Amino acid sequence: MSLFLSSCRIKHDNNIFNEFQKTINNFENYQCISNITVKHDKGDTFYKIKETFVKPDKFKLEIIEPKESKGCIIICDGNKIFLKHPGIEQSVSLENIKTLDKELFVGYFFERLSLCEEPEILEEKIDEDEYIVFELDMTKKNSYRQTQKVWINQKNFTPYKLVILDDNGSINFEVIYEEFNYDAETDEKI
Repeated sequence: MSLFLSSCRIKHDNNIFNEFQKTINNFENYQCISNITVKHDKGDTFYKIKETFVKPDKFKLEIIEPKESKGCIIICDGNKIFLKHPGIEQSVSLENIKTLDKELFVGYFFERLSLCEEPEILEEKIDEDEYIVFELDMTKKNSYRQTQKVWINQKNFTPYKLVILDDNGSINFEVIYEEFNYDAETDEKI
């Protein structure tokens, strides 16, 4: 009996992964609110950001909180980053960016996941919602960045949470997503 249940679970997981794969292969952009917590020795730092991602490598981040950074905008068109800070009325443009940490964005996690042939799929229930959970090793590991996990809602395949774990398995970076929309209609140019 347990052998039968195991094979059903694997088949079920493959069906979920195949449906999710279709979603992440077919979307052109997404827009969401990202609630980011960065954990460090002196306490946690919180950011609330409006995030827009356009395949394959463009994004726009607009800081909503903290209040002193509200309105700061970061735009990346793949090779160039544009920074605008309304508080000091200054803008900066940086070209040929090669060291940008793209693994902090769920859009790049989707890209990496789509290259996996058979990722391990876990299931977890949080409150009344059921999630599939994917875990990948970070591409640029260090003692603070070993593993990345993402929780995806099984009903609509929208991300709920992304975390980065250190070498002790502790969370040091967490994003909770709100208002996540695939192929969001937006007037914003990236």
